[in-house]
Amino acid sequence: MIRVIALSLLAFASHAYAAEPKSQYSSLQNCPAVDRLKLASRTLERSGRTAIFHCAGVGGFSVYVVDDDPRSFLVLERGKTLYSLERPMASAFSLGNFPNVTGAKQAEWRLDPAGALAGLIVRVAYQRADGAAASTLMVFDLRSEPTIIGAAKTNEEARGLIDGMLVARTLEEKLSRECNAIYVSLCKGFAPGPEMLGDCFDARPAIADEIPQKCVADFQTNVENYHEAKGGH
Repeated sequence: MIRVIALSLLAFASHAYAAEPKSQYSSLQNCPAVDRLKLASRTLERSGRTAIFHCAGVGGFSVYVVDDDPRSFLVLERGKTLYSLERPMASAFSLGNFPNVTGAKQAEWRLDPAGALAGLIVRVAYQRADGAAASTLMVFDLRSEPTIIGAAKTNEEARGLIDGMLVARTLEEKLSRECNAIYVSLCKGFAPGPEMLGDCFDARPAIADEIPQKCVADFQTNVENYHEAKGGH
């Protein structure tokens, strides 16, 4: 099912973009060791069971590889802000035991068609319940604070999760522009701005009958937000 979804999203992407998303790579091996890393929840220090390595990244990010025996995880750094991926990659990892990234050779950084950083793909090895070795590709959204999107078996599927997310945003933005053009047409005479549609609807409630189905949900949300801002209606 993941493969079908990923391939479908990639098909959408080829139509949605003049240029396509692309990948850049950075090494997670042979990076300089550091003695200490202060996270929001705790401070990590190099010891007999803990090792910390600082690797270069892409798009303003660098990567700390934290080997906190028997598990390991990544911490992303951008500017002076740290984003620990310990929870999705280690403490809340549900596919098996002893998840670790120390064997991963590289990180794949997915860029949108404009070249902005959109996502991260990294391989996590683990031990299945039957003791067999396994691995998965964990996929993160980097458009704001890093957030787990999901996991995939292949690089193609992992890229599809990110690319599909980008396509969904593109389609949402396109629909928003189309709906806004319709609102402006229906609300001639009202001052453009965030209150235009609410003012227009209150004065001309019949415009609701002229909203095309594709814009109904957006229209209702706009009107509801307008009335909430006005203290109810």
